[in-house]
Amino acid sequence: MWLRHLRGPAVLAAVTTAVASLLATAPPASAVVVQPFAKRYEEALYGDFLTLGNTVLRCPSAPRSAAARCAGAQAGRTSENNNQFAMEYADTAGLGTAVLNSSTGRVTVPPGATVAHARLFWGGNDGTYKLGRNQIARCDTAGPATAPPGSPLTRRPLVSVGGAAASRVAVRDAVRTPAGVGGPHYYTAESDVTSLFSGVATGVEVPVSVGDVWAPTGKGCVGGWSLTVVYKYPGPDSTYAPTRRNVYVYGGHVVQQSKDPDTTIPIDDFYRAGGGDVRASVTAYEGDANVAGDQFLVNGHRIGDPDGGGTGNFFDSHADGALDPDDHNNFSIDAKAAVIPSAALPPGATSAALTFRTKGDTYLPSALAFSVPVPDLEVTKTAAPKKVAPGGKVTYTITAKNIGEVDYPGARLSDDLSDVLDDADYDGDARATLGRVSYQRPRLTWRGDVPAGAAAKITYSVTLHDPLRGDGRLTNHVTADTPRTNCAAGAPDPNCGTAPVIQKRRDPRPPVPSPTSTRRPATTPPSPSPCATATGAGADGPCPAAGAPQHHPSGPAPAHHAHGSELADTGSDESPLLLYGGFAVSLCGLGALALAAVRSRRG
Repeated sequence: MWLRHLRGPAVLAAVTTAVASLLATAPPASAVVVQPFAKRYEEALYGDFLTLGNTVLRCPSAPRSAAARCAGAQAGRTSENNNQFAMEYADTAGLGTAVLNSSTGRVTVPPGATVAHARLFWGGNDGTYKLGRNQIARCDTAGPATAPPGSPLTRRPLVSVGGAAASRVAVRDAVRTPAGVGGPHYYTAESDVTSLFSGVATGVEVPVSVGDVWAPTGKGCVGGWSLTVVYKYPGPDSTYAPTRRNVYVYGGHVVQQSKDPDTTIPIDDFYRAGGGDVRASVTAYEGDANVAGDQFLVNGHRIGDPDGGGTGNFFDSHADGALDPDDHNNFSIDAKAAVIPSAALPPGATSAALTFRTKGDTYLPSALAFSVPVPDLEVTKTAAPKKVAPGGKVTYTITAKNIGEVDYPGARLSDDLSDVLDDADYDGDARATLGRVSYQRPRLTWRGDVPAGAAAKITYSVTLHDPLRGDGRLTNHVTADTPRTNCAAGAPDPNCGTAPVIQKRRDPRPPVPSPTSTRRPATTPPSPSPCATATGAGADGPCPAAGAPQHHPSGPAPAHHAHGSELADTGSDESPLLLYGGFAVSLCGLGALALAAVRSRRG
């Protein structure tokens, strides 16, 4: 786009000087990738993204002829562009007299949704231009540029959402084109502004005003902002979020010139479901409606300009959601979303290559959003029983339920039994209601297709060792090897794992009593009679006749246990009994001898 306003010898001289200098000093083409596109946000959700933006520069207000020509060019009635007009600040949002500029856009968050993420991008020319060996204070070679005070990398724009008081935003990822790059130089910056959308009204149009964006004024100057808003629901919404989507937001800084190779941003880790559109939005500066050759591609397929520019002139300075000013061609910034045809990303696709290309117009891509419908599996794992003894069996059940509205083909789950097999043996009985299950020690693997609303159940069991030989724990987790489930590797969801408790076996034998642990009060049995061994004693002797009733002194009754037989006393309690028993027997013997002696003397 540069130099197109020059004519005849001026073009030849400028081009000759620039080419000679660039051949000698220009860095390689990859140097224009000042900041490679990098992921700023990613989430699988029931929702989508919205993109809006606007310029902070507008046509000159004077002279009247220039203002009329510029308005005609913006409306598409002439082939002129901003290089022919000294662009000046727009100030339509009423953010105060101290701001450089301002403009307003509009966004409608669907009814009942919440804002999951909002990211502001802004930028434009930095007021310098590298022409040959010289760096001049211009946005383009057509005329001088006037830069505002301060640095473009540190100035903090003002943002107001829904008429609330404007807030200064933090500056993130601010970069500018290196001084050694030929041609116009730009800067870009970003900020996470999600907090500004807390409690925002839904189902109605909400104004978003942005102001005090650093930007130079003059011929060929550009400056503006874009906003990507991601909304979501807690579950499927039949009107606004019928299917789950992967939503990505990227940021970067690439000066895409006609001499440069393509710039491609790869996106993967998704499975494109059959229902719903694939969508992408881009933010770029300096795209001219009257200069063709710029393209946006997905997997090599050229995407048509959603506002009618065809596939050969995608970047034409049109911003979706522009409210004030509201020019179809704003001469500064593209911020627009397009539907990606199925030919570029058919159902079953798992990656996308998004490419910026130009063979004519120079432009600066700085932001990208992408959303693709994806299936969703909700995975749970349970074990029964929850408590098991050595030698017992545990049955595991894994359930993979498709909670989306589209089929989930090619799902893969794996279950590593390493932490189980030290205490148990796999029983070789894995079964699945859908798909196929296999086992190769120590891993059980399942693959299958799960229709929308259906569930696959995988069951298997293990038998515990008796006695145990491991760590006494049965902890393991199921892992999804395909995306968009709750059980990805390292996922914290407790539903992905289980840990039955191993009970300790109780010893059925009664404990052996210790000398002191079973002691009970001692009982004194009756002393044996001295007549226990005597025979022939008369009624008048010391021992009653055999068979005669014996009378003992009353004493304490022997103790009895409430249940079962009485255990004998052990230990030192038995010694007195033996002593007393021996003494009684001796007395009985002496008595018998004395009686015999008396009878002998009488005879």
